[in-house]
Amino acid sequence: MDVKIEPFAVDEEEEVLRLLFEAELPTEDLTVDKLKGFLVARREDGCVIGAIGIEAYQDVGLLRSLVVHPSHRGKGLGKLLTNELETFARERGIKALYLLTTTAADFFLKLGYQVTQRATVPGPIARTEEFKNVCPASAVCLYKELAFANHRFGLDAAYSRGAQPQREYHNAG
Repeated sequence: MDVKIEPFAVDEEEEVLRLLFEAELPTEDLTVDKLKGFLVARREDGCVIGAIGIEAYQDVGLLRSLVVHPSHRGKGLGKLLTNELETFARERGIKALYLLTTTAADFFLKLGYQVTQRATVPGPIARTEEFKNVCPASAVCLYKELAFANHRFGLDAAYSRGAQPQREYHNAG
């Protein structure tokens, strides 16, 4: 299967929101403006099979709603989307990512995220709808400091020139 990861396009709003809704992830505060911070994974037939987003606030970001279609889980797409988002964030000057999760703490811990207390997150993150109203108090709060070394795909210069990420991944599975 071939997968292409690209920035969200407005005509994908319905597909992305449906995927999030079906995965029981919050959508009530996701506007088109917020969705513009998403990366979307598509099969070669154009079908949306995954997404992940970021809300950027100065030099910190809120990682939003990693979702992979059930038929594509367990194949590394979640990790790939997360890695791509970290690169996307790094190239926009984001130094740390924060997230809340009720179901995926172990997944993110394996990717180098660390547990932190909600009370310790930077003000801009604490004031987001997700932190104030959307996610329950029982959600685990995680963060990751982003290193600014050259990314293994060598696209740092392209991102800094404003190029849009577009990568294709080929997998026999």
